[in-house]
Amino acid sequence: MDRLLKKYVHQNWEDISEYRNEKYYFVQISDDIEEHFLEVQHQLEIKIPEELKEFYKNIGYGFLWFSLKQKKGIYRILSPQEILDLYFEPDDDASDDDFITYRENAWENLEENALLAFCLFGEEDSMLYMGITDGAIYYLSPAHKIADSLCDFLNLLDKEVDYFMK
Repeated sequence: MDRLLKKYVHQNWEDISEYRNEKYYFVQISDDIEEHFLEVQHQLEIKIPEELKEFYKNIGYGFLWFSLKQKKGIYRILSPQEILDLYFEPDDDASDDDFITYRENAWENLEENALLAFCLFGEEDSMLYMGITDGAIYYLSPAHKIADSLCDFLNLLDKEVDYFMK
């Protein structure tokens, strides 16, 4: 799967408008990714699943099905820093809180179900989670397992957008 996605990896967000017709758009994390992993693990008191770490190292973060307008969700894979922003309110009251509507469910699923939010899907609290212990992918809650692994999820989604919504 990495080979398929590598061609959609960019250095930054500056040229995103030039690639509006691409299926995916990812930005590689340029600085020390291991430090980001340690910070997420420390702040959330979890261990990031290895498959997600490898995805960040090899591909980065960004959008799945970027150019398709008829999809039900936005499929925005968060960077490690954005994961922290999702779980914690901004320190600065003047800063916009882009994740306020997602935060409560993200914490609930992390604390009660060991599910780490890693991908925004839709409005309000609609997110995709990765199981910390099993590496499976879940939609909304542990009741909706949609793939056995990140690789399986990406393969299934590549074949059919919104496959888990049927």
